[in-house]
Amino acid sequence: MTTNRLAQALATGIILLATTTSASEFGIYGRAHLSVDQLDNGNDSGLNISSNASRFGIRGSHQVQDNLKVLLQIESLIRLDEGSGDWASRNSFLGLQGDFGLVRAGFFDTPLKNVRSRTDLFGDQVGDARNIVRGGGVDLDRRFRNGLHYQTPAFQHLTFDLHYSTHDRTGSTSDNKDDAISSSVTFDNKELMLMLAYERRNRPDNTALSGFRAGASYRLNEQWRLTAFWQNSENFNGGNRDAYGIGAAYRINDAYSVKAQLYHAGNADADNSSATMLALGLDRRFGRQLTLYAAAAFTNNADNANFNVSAGGGHGKQLAIEPGQDPYALSLGVIYNFSANFGS
Repeated sequence: MTTNRLAQALATGIILLATTTSASEFGIYGRAHLSVDQLDNGNDSGLNISSNASRFGIRGSHQVQDNLKVLLQIESLIRLDEGSGDWASRNSFLGLQGDFGLVRAGFFDTPLKNVRSRTDLFGDQVGDARNIVRGGGVDLDRRFRNGLHYQTPAFQHLTFDLHYSTHDRTGSTSDNKDDAISSSVTFDNKELMLMLAYERRNRPDNTALSGFRAGASYRLNEQWRLTAFWQNSENFNGGNRDAYGIGAAYRINDAYSVKAQLYHAGNADADNSSATMLALGLDRRFGRQLTLYAAAAFTNNADNANFNVSAGGGHGKQLAIEPGQDPYALSLGVIYNFSANFGS
């Protein structure tokens, strides 16, 4: 989609949402995330400008009655580095929320994907955990097409999520052989967060791609946050594989924090197909809106592995990695979060 067409679509969406929620609340929001990266693939090295999951969104809500609210969100990917974008290519849905919980339909993150996003200290930066947990042919961090999701109300800090796709491809279906399911249970009391999730994607040839994830995040005190992650995947390219990681973030003061995480992918069917990634970072925050950061990431690949440091999903620019090469990346970035809310 061209930039002009994207701008027209965004303007149309804002007008429609403003009209339909004139007695409610609606707003625009987004994130501009750019970085300057020195990328090295073990053979060549280059300086790059990268737009990292930059986004523009429209969201609205309408309180239909005391225990029923209708929700709408349309979120689009923006490539600030290359002047392009994709309409409704990120979490976009229509939903209902009330005493019964939350029901949504559309295109958005699965419960299994959320395990990684809630434990990843370098999301959308170099060193993103997806470089390991999505590497080696594994493809588990997804949004379901044609998705229907239910989340229970919280009870004793517990919530359950069930996400079903009638057809995880574009177009229609007559047999639902490409359906998929993702589910999770979450405990979250603000200090300790624990998640366990399972996902299965069926294929017309009666095979299935599947995975388990477990994640934990613990705020030890005002300064320390500790994270842990484990994944088992089956039937993806390369065979079955386990991956795991740990991380720690230390808040020096209200402005500065340092962080590190170490992730490892075990061998799949091929011998010597494992990899280990280390990421280090320093963040400088100016409130909730602006963050400046420096990050470095290094991946050590076994002879038959080609895991990356900047191709996990959210980071925009990457270099191709040959088996056995050890890539690294150095990055300086800016993240600006913005929003404007309107309502009656």
